[in-house]
Amino acid sequence: MANFPFQGDIPVSLQGVRDEFDRLLDRVWHGGLSTAPLDGQDWAPAIDFAETPDSYQVRVEVPGMTAEEIDVSILQNLLTIKGCKKPADTPKEGERRLRSECRFGSFHRRLELPTPVRDGDVTASCRDGVLRLVLPKKAEAKGQSVKVTS
Repeated sequence: MANFPFQGDIPVSLQGVRDEFDRLLDRVWHGGLSTAPLDGQDWAPAIDFAETPDSYQVRVEVPGMTAEEIDVSILQNLLTIKGCKKPADTPKEGERRLRSECRFGSFHRRLELPTPVRDGDVTASCRDGVLRLVLPKKAEAKGQSVKVTS
């Protein structure tokens, strides 16, 4: 068996083969781009999700959108961000568009929050094409230190 390309015992599982095949198909189908947040949508804004000891902080890139075009809701531990980005201006008479890379249309993003938040204290602001959310954690979600005495 000198021509066998693999040396030694290589553990093979059907799930591992299936996972590798799925990754291969994703690379071919999506051209190597990750499309997980799209969930069947034409576009979805990029999201950064961070945690501090007291809150969760969400940053969403929504260029060209106003605060009125964005809807944020929280139901239990599910944060939903929805909106609709309007298309760019249509070409005027005698003009033709040579390239159009800007995405538009409706979108929805959902994030499952690891712990409950204080719904009434959530703040949201949209400025310079960036939506920022601060979601304060409920007291029981923050945990607490217990001093040990002797």
